[in-house]
Amino acid sequence: MKIAGIELEDPLIISSGIVPDVPSFISRVCREYRPSAITTKTFTLLPLEPHRPPTLLRFQDGCYINAIGLGNPGVSVVDSISCDCNLFISVGGKDREEIREVGKRVEKKAKLIEINLSSPNRKGYGASLATESYEIVKEIKSTVKVPVFVKLGPWDNVLEIAGKALEGGADGLSLINTLKGELVDVETFSPILSYGTGGISGKCIYPLALRVIADVYKEYEVEIIGMGGVFSYMDVLGLMSAGAKVVGLGSVIIDQGYNIINKIRKDLSIYLNKKGLKLENIIGSAVKK
Repeated sequence: MKIAGIELEDPLIISSGIVPDVPSFISRVCREYRPSAITTKTFTLLPLEPHRPPTLLRFQDGCYINAIGLGNPGVSVVDSISCDCNLFISVGGKDREEIREVGKRVEKKAKLIEINLSSPNRKGYGASLATESYEIVKEIKSTVKVPVFVKLGPWDNVLEIAGKALEGGADGLSLINTLKGELVDVETFSPILSYGTGGISGKCIYPLALRVIADVYKEYEVEIIGMGGVFSYMDVLGLMSAGAKVVGLGSVIIDQGYNIINKIRKDLSIYLNKKGLKLENIIGSAVKK
C-alpha cells in the first residue's frame, strides 16, 4: 500500500514520541521489528530540555498521561540516523521560521515530514501554533520536496485547522495527538506532573480518535495517518474504516513492548484472509455508508 506515494509493507507505523531520539536505537527498532515507518520524536532547531520528572504516568488500564515537553537534542542529531525503514520525521519550533528551517534540515533523511502543531505540553510550541497552520505549511512546502503531513489534536475547531493546513498545501494529516488533561495528588492537592497538565493517550482516547478521523475524512477525503488508543488489530480496522490510510502505534508499545507490532500485524493478516477482505476496501467504509 501507499501513502503520499510512499510504498509501505502494511499499514502499521510507529507514532511520534515513542522511539527514543538515539540513532542506534532507531536502527535497532527498524531492524528487529520492521514497522512500515518510524516517526521520530519531534525535533527543534536547538536542543530543548524536557520537563522535570515525573513526565509519564499510567493512570488506568492502557491509559497514560505525559508532559515531556518536546525535549530533544536538536535537529543536528538527524544527520546520524541511518536505517532501512521509512523515516517520517516530526518537526516543531517556536515559530514558522524555525519550523521551516528544521524541515529544510531533515529533508534529505525524511521520506515524509510531519509538522507537530498539536502537542499540548510546551507553551509557545505545538498546539500554540495551530491557528497558523496555513502559513506554516505554505512556507515549509515552498522549501521541501518530500510529502508534508500536519499532526493535529482533538479540538472543537479541528475541521477548521485541518482545512487551513490543506489550503496551505499539506499532503495529508496525522490524527490525533493527545488530549490535554491533569492529575492531582490528593495528599498534597497539587498536580502530579511537574508541568501541571499533560497529554492523555492510550485506550481512553480511542473513541475520540475515531470520531475526529471520521469527521475530517468526511469533510476532506484527505490521506490520514490515524492514531490514538490503538491496542489491537480491531482498533486498526476501526480507524481505517473511519478514513485512516495508515495507523500509528504509540501507547500500546509503551504498555506491551515493541513485539506488539508483530502480533497486531499477524492478527490483522489472519482476519483479512479469513474474511477475504482487502485493506483498500476498508478505508473510509464506515463514513461512506
